[in-house]
Amino acid sequence: MHNSQLPKSIFELAGFQEKYKPLLYTSVSEQFNLDKYKALDEIDIKYLLMCASVFAESTDSKHLDTAYRISQYVIQSNSTNQNQKVSAAFILDKMTNQGAINLAIERQCIPTNFQENTPFEFQLDSMNRLIKYSIYDQHENIIPINKFQYEVLEGIRKSDWVSISAPTSAGKSFILLQQIKMFFERLSEGVIVYVVPTRALIQQVEYDVKKLLIDNKVSDTFVSTVPILDKLMNSFKKVVFVLTQERLQWLLNDHQTFVPDVLIIDEAQKIGDGTRGIILQQTIEDVARRSKNVKLIFSSPMTSNPGILLEQADDNLLKETIDKEQVTVNQNLLWVNQVFRKPKEWELSLCTEEQTINLGKLTLSEKPNSETDRLPFVAHRLAEPNGGNLIYSNIPSSAEKCAEKLWSLQGPEKETKHHDIQALIELIKETVNPDYTLAHVLTRGVGYHYGNMPLIIKNEIERLFSEGILQFLVCTSTLIEGINLPAKNIFVRGPQKGRGIPMGEMDFWNLAGRAGRQGKEFQGNVICIDTKKEALWNYTPPKERKKYLIERTVDNLLVKDIDQLIQFIDKGSPREESVNNPELEYGFTYLTGEYIRNEGLQKAASLKKYSATTIERLDDSIATAIKDIEIPSHIILKHTGISPIAQQQLLTFFQRNELVIDMYTPVHPSKRNATSYYKAIIDTIQEMLSGEHPGKNYHYSRLVLEWMRGYPLSRIIKRNLKYWKGKDSNKSKQSIIRDTMKDIEEFARFKFIKYFACYRDILVYFLESHKITPNDELPDLNLWLELGASEKTPISLISLGFTRTTAISLADVLKDQNLDREECLDLLIKINWEKLSISPIILREITQVLKLYI
Repeated sequence: MHNSQLPKSIFELAGFQEKYKPLLYTSVSEQFNLDKYKALDEIDIKYLLMCASVFAESTDSKHLDTAYRISQYVIQSNSTNQNQKVSAAFILDKMTNQGAINLAIERQCIPTNFQENTPFEFQLDSMNRLIKYSIYDQHENIIPINKFQYEVLEGIRKSDWVSISAPTSAGKSFILLQQIKMFFERLSEGVIVYVVPTRALIQQVEYDVKKLLIDNKVSDTFVSTVPILDKLMNSFKKVVFVLTQERLQWLLNDHQTFVPDVLIIDEAQKIGDGTRGIILQQTIEDVARRSKNVKLIFSSPMTSNPGILLEQADDNLLKETIDKEQVTVNQNLLWVNQVFRKPKEWELSLCTEEQTINLGKLTLSEKPNSETDRLPFVAHRLAEPNGGNLIYSNIPSSAEKCAEKLWSLQGPEKETKHHDIQALIELIKETVNPDYTLAHVLTRGVGYHYGNMPLIIKNEIERLFSEGILQFLVCTSTLIEGINLPAKNIFVRGPQKGRGIPMGEMDFWNLAGRAGRQGKEFQGNVICIDTKKEALWNYTPPKERKKYLIERTVDNLLVKDIDQLIQFIDKGSPREESVNNPELEYGFTYLTGEYIRNEGLQKAASLKKYSATTIERLDDSIATAIKDIEIPSHIILKHTGISPIAQQQLLTFFQRNELVIDMYTPVHPSKRNATSYYKAIIDTIQEMLSGEHPGKNYHYSRLVLEWMRGYPLSRIIKRNLKYWKGKDSNKSKQSIIRDTMKDIEEFARFKFIKYFACYRDILVYFLESHKITPNDELPDLNLWLELGASEKTPISLISLGFTRTTAISLADVLKDQNLDREECLDLLIKINWEKLSISPIILREITQVLKLYI
């Protein structure tokens, strides 16, 4: 029998499965204090180790998962002898899982020198693997890597475009960072752009990149998260931008000749994520158009079609797909259901693709009083006492309520006076609001985390959770968006991705991929509650782990929704329809860009794979739609996501209001009467461009001004609380706090940036074509809105890597509001921070950032 068939043949043997079941049962159930159902047969360790040794040679994830399960159980079990533990360690070594070996040594399951008393051929085999699957740091120290990471480095070295697909825990982020280091060690100059899916990830990746380059003494490097090219950057030969796709698009629009040497797309499956997926595709195509010499690296979770991301590559380029089912930790799928008519008694089952195994019963301390209590009650009962318990909640308000219930279940005996938690509570009260419930639940080791919260608060919560200082953390869909926050246990009940939108299978498995902390745990658990309730789980929870199918938003529009898209274009892109289905608007503008660049859609290389009939229909519709548009092509191309017809309507509006155009001209945010100007601008944008309801426009005008002026979040919230107290006394304080943070993130930092940039460009075009000189220079607000500051000093501080909260605090310390980055650094390095009364969390951030420059 061929060796590649041997693992499959053994795995499918009924005898093997029967002998493996007791180990699987015991390995999972021993994590929890359960009333067991039955005694199992004795575990045949010798036989299972022999099988695991064969499975370790396989490339199939089921075989690798089984080999890892047997090895980690043998290493931890009190009933196995030292020789068996060492054999298990060698199986892990064969799987290139050094993280698990290090964890076993750390927990004193095996000795540090476990290899010394083994046969020489074993040692030689291990040494050969170490030599092959290793990289070196600046001190020539050996850093072991796994087989997947090795293939990634080899693929990137040999190919121009590379698409990487592997499980969440395979170590993709680590190897991408190593690739950045190697690129700059090999070349004397260059620019790398690293695209992340969310703002929340920007600072994390920025810090990781800076630390790696400095630790490895890679000189003459500059890392930026701000999409501008300034004089400081020009003094460095090696530059890394860490950006979202929106920030990259901004950079490409403002600098038409900018071309990076390497473009890394993390979470590349987001190319199918609605309107943001279209933006991502457009930026990739824009970079590829500018130069064929750009190396593109796509990274995505386990996907069935990673090669789709390479379709836009030029035929002459070398392309490679790396699709690896690397197993670094066991991830258990568990179902928990109430025993009929016994609300305090629940059953726990382990689900595999082949079977569901009853593990035992658990009893809750008290009966859940409502449907929403069931999640926190079960999570509290099954929680790991040393931390690592993530609870998934569908929306921020539910996350807060779940955290409060967990706080109650913890009881007074769990009150903590840990200095780091106390420091975070004080910072929350100062920077958000004294009554924000997060400050309350933290007192018993419970936290929550959602996308619109201030970055410094989220960063600290993640740190406290990762270090086990927080026992529970309740998260929303930010957990699916690439946040690096693995856990021992993840608890879910009827998961949705936002309000009323059932979570798809792929998002569920992406969430499940966070279970199990490589190097910290041997296994992790995804615990699904009330799985028998069909309405909660859209009939049944996902049971069979499937690979993610990447579906580009543009492909879906041009195949599945083509009639709807053409109808939208032919009707003149009505604003009310755009609000309800923004993907139609983005699809229209994407195609308009291709039409303009190629003088028709038939010549567009990106559209060749679609049917000729479809392209002909679209060509006719777009030609008719834009034939009377006066807006210059460069403005239309720059503002993807905004209909060129709507842009023309805005220009017509300016032409009709030429005599009073000053009323619609933006002023500097510091001007005393700025609110009336921005109210008029937002009214016009809502009517002409976005089509959204104008009911909150006065509120929005004040919000964007306070945000750009650099007001602390707490001050903006305080003003909103006062406003709503007079307008609607029934609106809760917590919802006002949440809504304020949401409006800042979703309106001020996203929608208004998008629409104001277009508004300003069309206004400038109108003024220039009519030879009108505005009273003051028109401010370009995008950077101010994105960063939440309009003064030079806080902008310089944020671009150095500080959060907005810290930058505003530091700007007050530095006094001068007109400092560039170098001037800020010079002053910050000279300050004796210990003598200042400043939050320990802000002080830690200052220390971390300055360490990267000193």
